[in-house]
Amino acid sequence: MKIFKINILLIIVITIISGCFGNSQNVVKQNDNDKINVGTIAILPIENKDGDIKAAQLFRSKLFEEIYFKGYSKIPLEEIDNKLESLYAASDRGKTKAVSPETLKDAFGADAGMYCTLTENKKSKVFYEYVKISATCELRSTDNGEALWKAQSESIERNFDFTNKRLEKKVSEGLDSVMDDVVNEIIETLPEGPNLRI
Repeated sequence: MKIFKINILLIIVITIISGCFGNSQNVVKQNDNDKINVGTIAILPIENKDGDIKAAQLFRSKLFEEIYFKGYSKIPLEEIDNKLESLYAASDRGKTKAVSPETLKDAFGADAGMYCTLTENKKSKVFYEYVKISATCELRSTDNGEALWKAQSESIERNFDFTNKRLEKKVSEGLDSVMDDVVNEIIETLPEGPNLRI
């Protein structure tokens, strides 16, 4: 009976701790300019170091929406993907570094290209799951390839539950939340676009 009470107490303590530290973010901004001379941004496919296509697509679609609300004109992601597919060989697909900023100007009339790298780190134990998302984004001019802005952010989600099914659900919902946090932190550092400056 005493061991049972100790186990219950331990579970309660873990729950409280995981609630207190459930979600943490960190953002690093590398930009000294309040304004950048960019109107239209082409968001390239996200380079995911862990190869999780769904996570990369989710991050890119969230970034795409936020760019518009920050005051920049955007180019549909499908249009970018179709054009890049016709421009590059199969071996270069998915390698955003292979796409030069100058190519984006010729192909889409974009003023800048958004190059992002995503890292997803997951750890799981009994009743516990840890997810850490890190991202770095860089805006590069299509005139000369110069880096105009760069930001890095990371967010951590810790989940705890007694059943695997409920834990999986929490992890799935938590991933969406963590991704929102990372995108919002990154976009917050991006200077306002011309559509908001009018």
